[in-house]
Amino acid sequence: MVLKISDDLRSLLLATNLGRSRDHPLAGWNILTILYGNRASAEVPRTLGFIVDQYNLNYLDAISEENQITDAVIKNILKILDEEAKFIEVSPRKIRIRMESGAYHMQQAPVYRITSRGIEYLTMIPKVLDAESTVTANTARIEEYCWLIAKLNQSHLDASNTRLFNDFHNMISAYSDVMKGMHKLGEDLDEVSNDLAFNHGGKVAEHLNSMLHQKALPAYKKLIKQSSLIQKLFKNQDFADQVARSRFGSDSLEVDQAIDNQLKLSTQIQRDKEYVHDQLQILSTSFEPTATAIDSSYDSIYLIFNTILNSINLLSVEYDHIREQTVDIKQLTSQIDDLLTHYQTVKFPKQIPRHLAQDRLVSDPNDLLEASTLGPIDYQASTANKHIATIEDNPDVAEDDIVVMDVDKALTEFQALVMKDETNGIVDHNLELNSILTRDEIMRLYSATGYDHYESFAPFGRQVKQVTAMKETGPIWLHCQNEKYSVQIPSGFYFKF
Repeated sequence: MVLKISDDLRSLLLATNLGRSRDHPLAGWNILTILYGNRASAEVPRTLGFIVDQYNLNYLDAISEENQITDAVIKNILKILDEEAKFIEVSPRKIRIRMESGAYHMQQAPVYRITSRGIEYLTMIPKVLDAESTVTANTARIEEYCWLIAKLNQSHLDASNTRLFNDFHNMISAYSDVMKGMHKLGEDLDEVSNDLAFNHGGKVAEHLNSMLHQKALPAYKKLIKQSSLIQKLFKNQDFADQVARSRFGSDSLEVDQAIDNQLKLSTQIQRDKEYVHDQLQILSTSFEPTATAIDSSYDSIYLIFNTILNSINLLSVEYDHIREQTVDIKQLTSQIDDLLTHYQTVKFPKQIPRHLAQDRLVSDPNDLLEASTLGPIDYQASTANKHIATIEDNPDVAEDDIVVMDVDKALTEFQALVMKDETNGIVDHNLELNSILTRDEIMRLYSATGYDHYESFAPFGRQVKQVTAMKETGPIWLHCQNEKYSVQIPSGFYFKF
C-alpha cells in the first residue's frame, strides 16, 4: 500500500517528539499543558518568562529527576512547536510588567497561545490509552452514519446556522468510528476463524457464522449503498462552500466573526473548504472498487468486506466439516460388538520403521490423520560402477628444488645491496641476487607498505619501524642467478629499522 503523506503531516510526524530535547523529553507536552491550563493565572500573559517559571515550579519530572530548564532550551522547543508542529502561535503584544517598586511598566514582548491543532493533540493522545474501550464495531453507529449521509444529501441545505457544519463533522466522526470498528472486527475475525478451524469448534463456528450473516453482512451492504451519496457530495461544487460558511452561522461563538475580522474569516473559510473537500475525497476513495483505490486507501470498504467474506467461507467449511464428521453411535456400537467376537484372530501389520516417514512429502509426519494417505515407497536400483585407482593414475609430480638456507650469506648480501647505514635501507633499482632468502625478505618487506603497523615484519630478526613505497621508481625486478624467472614488485620502497 502506497500512501501519500502531505507536507503538514510530515512536519507533524517529525515534530512528534515535541521539541526533541534530550534532557527534557516531556517538555513539549508540558508547555502545551501550561498554555492550555493555568486557569488560576489566566490574567498573566503567556510570555517566555511565565512559561519558564511555571515549568520549573510545577512541571519538572520527579521520576527522571529532571533538572531546571533554561530559557535557551525553552526557546528551541517553542520554535519547533510553532514552526513545525503548528501547535502554538506567537505574536508581539504590549504587556504590563510589575517593577520592584510596585509600579507597572508597559513593554512589548512575544506572547504564546495554543492553537486548535495543539488543543486537539493534547486531548487526543490520552484517548489512545482508552482505545480498547472506545474502538468497537456495532450496527448502531453504522445506522447513524447512514442517516447523516442521507441528511447531508437533502436538496435544500440551511447554512444560516452551524447545524450543517456540525452534521458534517459528526458524519466524518461516525465514519471514522465505523472504520476503526470494522478494522478491529476484521483483525479479530482473522484470528478467531483460523483458531476455530484448527481446533474444530463446530458449535462456536456455527454461532459466529450466523452473527456475520445476520448482522455484519447486512450492515456492510448498507454501507456500500452509500457510495453513490458520497460521490454526489464529492462532485457537488457548492457543498464545501456551504459547510464552510455554516461554521459562522447565527449561533456561532467565533471571536473573529464578532469583531468582523474579514481577513481571518476569509482564510478560515478557505481552509474549511479544503478540509471538506479532502475528507470527501478520502471517503470517495474508500468506496471505489478499483484495485488502485483499494491499494491506496487503508479504509477501503471492499478490503474489509473481503476479510469478512473470507472468514465466513472459512467458518462455513469448518461447519460443514464438523457435520460430515458426525458419528453414528448405533453403527459404531455394532462394529465394536462384531470386533469383540473375533478379536483373537485379528492380525495387525508390522510396525512401519520410524525413518520411512521422513521419505514422504508430508507437512507433519507425526500427524496420524494423514497416515491413511501415505503410500509405500518405491526405490529404483541404479547400477554403480566402481573404479579402483592404481599407482599409474597418479599425476606426474615435479621434484622439489633444494633450497640452501644460508642465513649468514643472505644477511651479508642483504646489507650490501639495500642497506645505506645501520638503520636505513632503500630498494630503488633492479637487483641481481645470489640468495633466495634475500629475495624473499625483500618481497616481504615491500608487502609492509600496505600496513601502518609493522609488528609482523622483522627481516633477519630485526624489527621494522617504517616502510614507505616510492611510486616514482616504477616496477622493480628481483632475479636470482640460479633461477630462470624474475620477480617484479610494483615500486621501490624505503625502510627503517
